[in-house]
Amino acid sequence: MSLILPDGKPGRSLLITGAAGFVGQEVARHAAAAGFGPVWGTWHQSQPIAIDGVSYPQLDIINEGAVNKLLHELRPDAVIHAAYRKDGPNAEAITTGGSGHVARAAAAINARLVHISTDMVLDGENPPYDESALPAPVHGYGRAKAAAEALVVASAPSAAIVRTSLVCRLDPPDPATKWITNSLRNGQPITLYTDEIRCPVWLTDLSAALLELAAGDFSGVINVSGPQALNRYEMGMRLADCLGLSTQHITPGLSSQSIVRRPRNLTLDTSLARRLLQTRLRSFDEGLAA
Repeated sequence: MSLILPDGKPGRSLLITGAAGFVGQEVARHAAAAGFGPVWGTWHQSQPIAIDGVSYPQLDIINEGAVNKLLHELRPDAVIHAAYRKDGPNAEAITTGGSGHVARAAAAINARLVHISTDMVLDGENPPYDESALPAPVHGYGRAKAAAEALVVASAPSAAIVRTSLVCRLDPPDPATKWITNSLRNGQPITLYTDEIRCPVWLTDLSAALLELAAGDFSGVINVSGPQALNRYEMGMRLADCLGLSTQHITPGLSSQSIVRRPRNLTLDTSLARRLLQTRLRSFDEGLAA
């Protein structure tokens, strides 16, 4: 990846929370390659795979005292907050409370904050959504991320809040792609929803956009996703075709028939990102063809 940063910004020190995660690990790798430094990546339970140029302090973001202590010791120029937990033990404490702890600590040392949020804070009933759309989550994860956004706005009003969508990678594959491809290769039937529409973004593009925002001064909500709105079934069919896998085991289904209510159409308007960022956000089809 060739990252374009605003003039004079390379060399900034950067702290990435959740650096053992799918997004955080990739951001750390690109940050070290792009000239940020020092780069720190925090982790809690699962230690990340080491990346040259990145140091890895352990941090429990539920512990506000520990968050304050680490940020005051390191004093990074910028913080990208990627840590979260979608469900399971302490999910709300990590996703919501931890975000508030990071935002307050970043503000206290005057560090630039880029907070990663999600399209799941929206209800999916009135697409397309631009940055003025108010959170109206319909399930627990969306509510936790919406509450996190509110804490960030209150504690670090100059932060960039990045609403993104499904994050994709082919090699190595993201969890959803791995599940689909493994299932098809093993001849296992899968059902993919036709009534849940998202704007998938490639991990490389998202990482570049996050670093560009960390080096800049934009504040407020910004949608960062691919320009192509697709349902899960369409994505699965395109993925199978790209990889030369049979689609005979893919069945269309409806999320409305599942136990958990999910937003129906989370198409994001990314006009602002296209104007503001030099990073090009590719469509799902473009990424498959690359």
